[in-house]
Amino acid sequence: MVDLLTIASIALKTSLVVVAVGLLSLTLRRPSAAFSHVLWTMTLALCALMPLGVLFLPSHDVVALPAVPTTVVRAASSSISIIVFLWLVGSSIVLLHGLLATVGLARWRLHAAPLTSTRWAATLARISAAHGFDHRRLQVLESQHISGPCTWGVMRPVLLLPTIGDGWPESARHAALMHELAHIERRDSMSILVARLACALHWYNPLVWLAAQRVRSLQERACDDAVLRSGAMPSDYAQFLLDVAAHTSGMAPPARAAIGMTHGSSLRARIVAILDPQAMRSRPGRIRVVAACAALFVFTIFLATISVAIEPPPPEQPIPSIPAIPAIPAIPAIPAIPPIPAIHATPPVDPIQ
Repeated sequence: MVDLLTIASIALKTSLVVVAVGLLSLTLRRPSAAFSHVLWTMTLALCALMPLGVLFLPSHDVVALPAVPTTVVRAASSSISIIVFLWLVGSSIVLLHGLLATVGLARWRLHAAPLTSTRWAATLARISAAHGFDHRRLQVLESQHISGPCTWGVMRPVLLLPTIGDGWPESARHAALMHELAHIERRDSMSILVARLACALHWYNPLVWLAAQRVRSLQERACDDAVLRSGAMPSDYAQFLLDVAAHTSGMAPPARAAIGMTHGSSLRARIVAILDPQAMRSRPGRIRVVAACAALFVFTIFLATISVAIEPPPPEQPIPSIPAIPAIPAIPAIPAIPPIPAIHATPPVDPIQ
């Protein structure tokens, strides 16, 4: 049964998971962007599963609270329907925003044309041969409506390339393709879906939104690291990102968000990370990733099974009736005092002669 205490428990436990991962990230010594991205994506996935864990996993009482007055319980029960209604409205708005973004990408795909640029095709073929990437499973299109490359899709990814990129230097096309192919190889579209689902379920929680923003920023930095590992010069790549961002500054916000190379307000932080010679750019080790995700999963299960016990309110005792006060007996009438007889005056006595 969903009550006010259960809703508050889900919100609190979700926040504790995000806070725990944030503290863990601070204790790690210069982790790579790829490792941090996996950790935060796992966090959002567990946040999305937290309601199911709280509702269906067996729980054990850890904290006992004193009894709540019956009037408070009744007031909370009457507000459950209002809270559920507000949650549905907020979730619908978040999902609608994601749907509109998907429709916008579908329109780009509809107005795009198959790849005809020989320069883009040659660069893509060289990258596929050098890194063993099978680009035949991609749907590669080109469009004159965008100024930077972008990719989306989980089952059958779409790679959309700008027509103006045909005039770019070979190094710029190589960096752009390496960045987008890294998104596809890392399956970043799946992490975006996980982040969107977590935000839809916990739209009222600012910590979940911060975690989703962190995931998007880290996945761009992880793809930047893939470009630098391929041999690109950090200064040249940073300048290329700034040039692409300058061309996308006049586009609508949803369009700029779709072009992941210059996404969001984190471009400055990405440039700093690109130019940082001490940044870790290696791929995360599988054992380290599995160990971190397993520890986070166990911690989340532990939180989900903790419950707070509230003592039931004492039964209402009937108010004892006050015994009737016996009637006061009537005071008997005091008999009238008889009148005092009048005293006659004594006649004067004649003096003795």
